[in-house]
Amino acid sequence: MKEVAVQKKRISLSTDILFVIGGVATAVFLSLLPYENTFWYKSAMLAYGLASLVYLSYLLIRERILGNVATGVLFLALTLNLTGMVRRSIESYQMGVFHPPWSNLFEALTFWSFIAGAVYLVIERRYGFKLIGAFVVPLLFFTSAFAIFKASHEITPLMPALRSYWLYLHVVTAFTGYAGFTVAFGGAVAYLIKEHFKDKKFAKILPSKEVLDEITYKSIAIVFPIWTASIILGAAWANEAWGGYWSWDPKEVWSLIVWLFFGAYLHARQLMGWRGKRVAWMVVFGFITVLICFFAINLYFPGLHSYATE
Repeated sequence: MKEVAVQKKRISLSTDILFVIGGVATAVFLSLLPYENTFWYKSAMLAYGLASLVYLSYLLIRERILGNVATGVLFLALTLNLTGMVRRSIESYQMGVFHPPWSNLFEALTFWSFIAGAVYLVIERRYGFKLIGAFVVPLLFFTSAFAIFKASHEITPLMPALRSYWLYLHVVTAFTGYAGFTVAFGGAVAYLIKEHFKDKKFAKILPSKEVLDEITYKSIAIVFPIWTASIILGAAWANEAWGGYWSWDPKEVWSLIVWLFFGAYLHARQLMGWRGKRVAWMVVFGFITVLICFFAINLYFPGLHSYATE
């Protein structure tokens, strides 16, 4: 089984919708069982780990059934992650401090894993290339594991500035951007591995460089407008909460740097005709700015967004 070109798969929309509805219904049902949210989040982390191993095995063995199992295990991990999110929302409601499950560091990281996994599955389903999962899904596992082992699991009341409908709009668009950049990073790393080790056997089992370049590009092209929207929505929220659209808060500055970096990537690829290794490295360094924007700024540079450190 060889993957050699970017082609849109003929997919059954009705089947996809049934799977999504089934996954959501399962998550809601499981969330009603007498288990705390952390049980489901930990289960999701283990499932992400198992999915990573199966995707890596598929990268080496290339058996169709193994690829299908990898997709199935990732879908299970996303269902368990969603279960944890729903259960955490229920628990916050029961405590009288209801909020969506993406307001602190623990919730944000687990939400990142969920959105990135969902975006990856859409791309995999659309184009039929499962091999990228070997580079993307381990990132989901490490993000989820960092949340489980390093972040506080405590449910706390929202600070006044966060008690707003903007929390739903701004955060969801921001994390959709994070998710797309994560998938693009996986594609860029796979490209650079294939380019650097092109004469090695293990590099030859990867999709063609054209395929990897195109998937990386499309991941960014899709989410870049969403990231732009997140910055605009964040500015509107800041004006409502703090009385100004822009305050040069560290998080705001680095969100802008991420936007400029990936905007430069799209400009270089579309208008200057850059392809290959140069733009792949741009994506890698761009993802470093994403990591700085989320981890370094949240953890080490206090500011108006310091609520996300807990």
